[in-house]
Amino acid sequence: MSGTFPTAGFSAVNWQSNTISRITTSVSGITKRLKTGAQYWSFSLKSPALSRADFMSLYSFIVKQDGQYGSFTVVPPVISTTRGTASGTITVNANTSPGVLTCNVSGGTGTLKKGDLIKFSNHDKVYMLTEDVNLDNSTVDTLTFYPSLTDAITTTTTVDYTNVPITVFLNSDQQSYTANADGTFQYEIAVREDI
Repeated sequence: MSGTFPTAGFSAVNWQSNTISRITTSVSGITKRLKTGAQYWSFSLKSPALSRADFMSLYSFIVKQDGQYGSFTVVPPVISTTRGTASGTITVNANTSPGVLTCNVSGGTGTLKKGDLIKFSNHDKVYMLTEDVNLDNSTVDTLTFYPSLTDAITTTTTVDYTNVPITVFLNSDQQSYTANADGTFQYEIAVREDI
């Protein structure tokens, strides 16, 4: 992994959820659908107009990734922190196997909102909450999320909900930028989650 990409000041984030399904339609019109792969997130980040000095430090980070080969972390601007009021450390309350869409947690106070991104401390996959949860630091609460767990989690696993980092790689081996007539530079990168 080659560091964390700085995302301060981006003018737009285009976020996508990707699932892989196979659909077969018979002559009679009946369709069969089969999920054939894991879910992953992808997104693009578009920069505002930057000075040459500011741009070149970012572009050199991008070039250092060696196209699609390298992976790095990004904390997506705007959407990487809960919309709720949660604070404190949230810890998984019971060992949980891969393939499930919920887990029990304890600790923390306040709320987490559906649509918030979360990440478990023992693996890199990022999840999205599909239900609101109220944390009161004294009872066991249930997190409901998508996609299903890719790795087992244990009672030593904590839950990140603020500045959630996502491990990604570039969608292309070619990375270009625009040099404007006023001496400013702009670029857009497209990345997908590295699972």
